[in-house]
Amino acid sequence: MALIRALGVILALSFLLNMAMFTVTNQPHWRQWAMLSLRWAVVLGLCVIGLFVLRRAAVFV
Repeated sequence: MALIRALGVILALSFLLNMAMFTVTNQPHWRQWAMLSLRWAVVLGLCVIGLFVLRRAAVFV
């Protein structure tokens, strides 16, 4: 669980830093990197929610 939390923090910081670099330099590749890290953060969040649902559903089986 700590690994998943650390990955979430790393992805959030990556998004913020890349968007800051895009704002400062106005180069589109920084925005692309920011959107890529945001996309993976959303995937990670959906996986965590899925794990919680599966863990909760195991109680009813």
